Amino acid sequence: MPTLSRRIAALGLVALPAATALAQGAGPVRIRGSIVGLEGDVLGVVTRSGDRLAVTLAEGAAVSALRRVALADITPGTALGVVAEPGPDGTLRATAITVLPPGARITELQVPWDTGENASMNNGPVEAAVDSASGRDLTLSILGRRVVVRVAADTPLLMPIPASRADLVAGATVFINGTRGADGRIATSRVIVSKDGVAPVI
Repeated sequence: MPTLSRRIAALGLVALPAATALAQGAGPVRIRGSIVGLEGDVLGVVTRSGDRLAVTLAEGAAVSALRRVALADITPGTALGVVAEPGPDGTLRATAITVLPPGARITELQVPWDTGENASMNNGPVEAAVDSASGRDLTLSILGRRVVVRVAADTPLLMPIPASRADLVAGATVFINGTRGADGRIATSRVIVSKDGVAPVI
């Protein structure tokens, strides 16, 4: 069986030198980019900034695609992950929304996000949904607080759906929440991949 280093080389990638790995630091890492190829359990990805990364897929790693959701389908009780930025009036304005399937549990949180200087990820169930001139205002319940998010009619609304490793093809775009080890290598247990013209936007 090919070693990890040989799989990385087969994808035209280069493992990070130890010094570079230490400089980047171990811990969580988000990857957005396009697939170069899949060699065994190693996924080659070129990021939006041009970095070429090797990501090791954990045994049984989940692969998801996405489908579009209508704004009218978001009603009280719907669990959402909302990427948002503050508008001129301070109200959060959604830039992308992940809609969880009915019955799915969500970890409530509100944390900084890396899509913009003041961007945040806001996870929680919808408490109220009110139509507005620009779309819909959603009130999320997050850790006992009410968080209002303004959603424009053209905001991407996507729901994860099952996919497989067969969908991890060269050229497909991906979003990966991974972990970088002390040796600089990146591993993940979940990949979201583009399919049927619907790409990750978070």
